[in-house]
Amino acid sequence: MKLYRFIRKPPFFLQAKFYIRKKDNPVKSTKNSRKAVIIPVLLLQFGSIRDKFKNFSIVKKAFKTSFIELYKSASSLKRNPHRNNKIIDNQTLKEFEDYAKTLGVSKIDYTSINRDFIFKGFEVLYPNVMVLGMEMDKDKMKTNPSDESTAEIWNAYSNLGIAVNKMAEWIRAKGFNCHPSPAIGGDVMITPVAQEAHLGYVGKNGLLITEEYGPSLRLAAIFLDIENLPISKANENPHKWVREFCEDCNKCVQKCPGQAIFEKTKILDDGYPQFIEREKCAPHFSKNCSQCISACPFIYGNYNKIKSSYYEKRATAS
Repeated sequence: MKLYRFIRKPPFFLQAKFYIRKKDNPVKSTKNSRKAVIIPVLLLQFGSIRDKFKNFSIVKKAFKTSFIELYKSASSLKRNPHRNNKIIDNQTLKEFEDYAKTLGVSKIDYTSINRDFIFKGFEVLYPNVMVLGMEMDKDKMKTNPSDESTAEIWNAYSNLGIAVNKMAEWIRAKGFNCHPSPAIGGDVMITPVAQEAHLGYVGKNGLLITEEYGPSLRLAAIFLDIENLPISKANENPHKWVREFCEDCNKCVQKCPGQAIFEKTKILDDGYPQFIEREKCAPHFSKNCSQCISACPFIYGNYNKIKSSYYEKRATAS
């Protein structure tokens, strides 16, 4: 029995849906929405017991904090002011973004939620999304497989959970409603949401590739009913070329010890891609593997150089 296919939701008291009022008219998932995968349940079943115990001793503090912050995110919905305040001035938005950066948030952008990306059976309170990215130290991530790289991943999860909850309290104090969704236990498929916000583009490794940080960051979101957020009107994501580059690169595919990254990305019946075979990935993740990050050429921060070289090769080939 594959537990992660049966346990698709965290306990009810960790679910935002449990705290949403009937009259709130939340945004719901669609028939195309995917079922959530509870990563701790997946990791519990795959990989050696010895590796799990070793890793837990490394990440237990961050792991505990992540789930405390998940509870805070969900239960805090009761503290929304419900003032119908839906327009934010530029100065307040700038102060909000500046505050996020003091909490360690590295990248911010905005989009409207695609309901297909809400996990099946989940709900979000508001249609507009502030997408947040927090950088992971590249030098630490390059040491993988190591205790240091694994600790960095989980510290990013926990720190981002703390950040979204502090940001939620800040914006509520200004009279606005929000729904914080942390990096662990969030309500949506955050990577494609971040792509739609033009924060970056999803690579063959299933991770968001960004200009400044490559794949070395974690993502979270805050849902808002603010109507005048600076959502990009551009139809074309300027980072789309990254996905084309991945088709020729394949370094993450070659370096993956579990052969978990598909060389030819699968397109599922819902029309959206699946990049990784989770059951092949999990045992190696339990052994501190993050080759999908450290093998990626973009982790070295040469985004524009890689882009120029890629287009030069394309021009030569044609």
